[in-house]
Amino acid sequence: MTEPAIIATDIRVAYRPFADRVPTARRSIGRLRHRETREVVALDGASCTIRRGEAVAIVGRNGAGKSTMLRVLAGTLEPDSGSVQVFGEPPTLLQLGVGFNGKLSGKHNVYLGGLALGHSRAELDAMLPEIESFAEIGEAIDRPVSTYSSGMRSRLAFAIAMTLKPETLLLDEILAVGDASFKERSMAALQDLVDHAGTVVMVTHSLAQAKRFCDTAIWLDAGRVKMVGPADEVISEYSSATEHRDTTTEKPPDEWNAKERTQLIRRLLGGAKPADLAAESGVDVAEIISWRRRFIEGGRKALRPRFDGDDDDD
Repeated sequence: MTEPAIIATDIRVAYRPFADRVPTARRSIGRLRHRETREVVALDGASCTIRRGEAVAIVGRNGAGKSTMLRVLAGTLEPDSGSVQVFGEPPTLLQLGVGFNGKLSGKHNVYLGGLALGHSRAELDAMLPEIESFAEIGEAIDRPVSTYSSGMRSRLAFAIAMTLKPETLLLDEILAVGDASFKERSMAALQDLVDHAGTVVMVTHSLAQAKRFCDTAIWLDAGRVKMVGPADEVISEYSSATEHRDTTTEKPPDEWNAKERTQLIRRLLGGAKPADLAAESGVDVAEIISWRRRFIEGGRKALRPRFDGDDDDD
């Protein structure tokens, strides 16, 4: 067996959002709202070992805790209990809609991210042509990222990551958008990373993609690791267990417009449980909680996708 890249042990993550009860006449007249705290457990004692040079898929139903697990592995989310050991450089996490300054151009974001990772300006100057070539977004590289579509944003994020060649790359549905040609080139680049002892962990709803590329799969169910093993075996078991269940049409959270997000959050404020909404919608619990905070702070306008402009009309 190869040496470990990441070891996660007994990870527990719980969110404690406020839920507003349905206003009564008395509360409405007095302009009072009663709030109660409900604990939502996203991960419940989850453990896994990611080995160097391995391609790993994390699969599971909507709301199973997949994106939360990636954030914990990346070190961007501190678990309530449990531990994460990282051997080597910190992992690089790519998520749709996360990681860019929308006010800056794509090119400026390349330099901003590269400098933050310790690369010199001269090194980034040399890398830029390769990044531009891989991303294939043309003149858009000089436009603010806020004007990009989700596909363009995904291309640029992936191109930057692959050019910088991280030891461990965590992908959260980053390949869910983009055309077939881009996906093929992306998979080839990921394979090259793994062949050179890099490590890739991906969350994807594309079981065919996971089965084709990954050596190992981790099946998360209600925040717990239900099965770990060869990708073919785990995905086969997972498919058999879920084939008769009702499923919703899934799309990445960044493709939800402001109206759709607002409707979801209003249901949350009306008393619906975040875990139930996650299972129904395909949006991770952590994302739902983030949308709720933004809605309370800034209303529907704050829920507009941060890089798709005003494409969510009434």
